[in-house]
Amino acid sequence: MTYSLGTTDILARAAAEWDQMSQRWPHLESAVSVQRRLVTRSLDLGQTIDERLPVDLSFQPARLAEKLRVGTPMLAGEWVVVTSSTLRSFVIGFCTDLEAGETGGPAGRLGGILARDEIDAGSLVAASIGRQQEAIRAKAHHVGVAPDLLWLVAELASAPIANRLQQTFTVEMAAEHPELESLIAEWDRGFCSVCGSWPTFAEYSKGKGSGRGLRCSFCGIAWNPGGGCIYCQEGGETLITAVVDPERPSRRLELCRQCGGYLKCLDVPAPTPFELLAVEDLDTHDLDIGAAERGYFRPSLPTFTAGDVPCPPVSTE
Repeated sequence: MTYSLGTTDILARAAAEWDQMSQRWPHLESAVSVQRRLVTRSLDLGQTIDERLPVDLSFQPARLAEKLRVGTPMLAGEWVVVTSSTLRSFVIGFCTDLEAGETGGPAGRLGGILARDEIDAGSLVAASIGRQQEAIRAKAHHVGVAPDLLWLVAELASAPIANRLQQTFTVEMAAEHPELESLIAEWDRGFCSVCGSWPTFAEYSKGKGSGRGLRCSFCGIAWNPGGGCIYCQEGGETLITAVVDPERPSRRLELCRQCGGYLKCLDVPAPTPFELLAVEDLDTHDLDIGAAERGYFRPSLPTFTAGDVPCPPVSTE
């Protein structure tokens, strides 16, 4: 399930949160400024792909259901064909946005590489949708850019598409295939059933979709996990809760003493719209700092397929 608002409402709510963040944490002023640009461009991208999703939707419900049965996310191992022409300007634009922040020069240099088609935007986005982290890292080393930066730009351009694919799987396909719907509803792993990403945080909501729900950091799906740590499944006394800011007890950490992983937990009036997940993630950056100070971390993305090195240069022939 995903949650969304209109563009005007999204920007109004985001602007209010950014203003509060800037007042509460002046050191975030640069990050907030860059995020304003990124979210605005992401909303524009969302409107563009809503007119025509630039992805070949050749997914077989039976195959997706079989993967869920064995604990494999639906997008893992799928061959996703993405149209470059729709996304190229957005991928370069995200580099321009990041260039205004702390990544500065490297982001501008990456934008130049993309503008010269040394990396094909469609292939880059396809690799990101498939969560092919090692493949994107290899490509980054090949062209001489920071892997984390290339991963970030790819994720910014691919997340809205992953969100729409998630809705296709969980709403449209699930409605026509009861088995798929049941398997999605019963998914209790710590990673997302659609793309395999870890959640950005857990929400405790009393509104629509009430209860505890993990929110995927990439495609935005909400799901109910099983008991125990989302990373190692250990429970009981292994899990402890920590409040970082006593004045904001609705925001806290779930810490696992078995594997050292942490999860941010938020009390919310209603589930966060997909477009605002990144804003809430930034607004809870103090929880990330608090976890790190206590010696806890977020594990790397789960790996389901090796994948080939993506993003070849555009052919000039």
